[in-house]
Amino acid sequence: MNDPFHGPWPHPGPESRWTRPSDFCPHPQWWTASDAYSTEVEVTELVAAFVRALQPEYVVETGTCWGQTAEAVGRALATNGHGHLDSLEIDPVKVAHSRTRCDGLPVTVVARPSLEFTPAAPIGFAWFDSLLELRVPEFERYRPWLAAGAIVGFHDTAPHMGYGHQVDGIAGVRPIRLRTPRGVTFCEVL
Repeated sequence: MNDPFHGPWPHPGPESRWTRPSDFCPHPQWWTASDAYSTEVEVTELVAAFVRALQPEYVVETGTCWGQTAEAVGRALATNGHGHLDSLEIDPVKVAHSRTRCDGLPVTVVARPSLEFTPAAPIGFAWFDSLLELRVPEFERYRPWLAAGAIVGFHDTAPHMGYGHQVDGIAGVRPIRLRTPRGVTFCEVL
């Protein structure tokens, strides 16, 4: 498909198909997603906007899934005229799909467990969206490659997801939590 926000699933629909209203986010129907695992389309757009605004030379994403965010980040890097994304995924079907989806973009979909990956350069922006229990350990694994001022994003930090409090406990970052249906927290590395 030519639409950068479509995976192998039907057209994105209301996020309320998977996320119930809550005090944290009372209107999940205002967001859209292709499935229960892919990032909300509007959050993907925000991640790509961070890449456009911050102009990082090197980006790392964990949890490629079907490549929606990898493609959006790749398009942002291409528009920037510089930079590269390494996106990590272990599911071979998703890796193959995402490689096709990102063909021609400055994106490498790496078929390797995130905690075994060594970044190729200092990381200017990182997006953590793999298994919930891996995201904070991934941050700690990549911390030596994150310079002061780097921005990182953690998806699925809403209270009902059960791990956002771990992000709040990371030392040496300045977080801001956004009240999206699944929650997203961006942090500046201090």
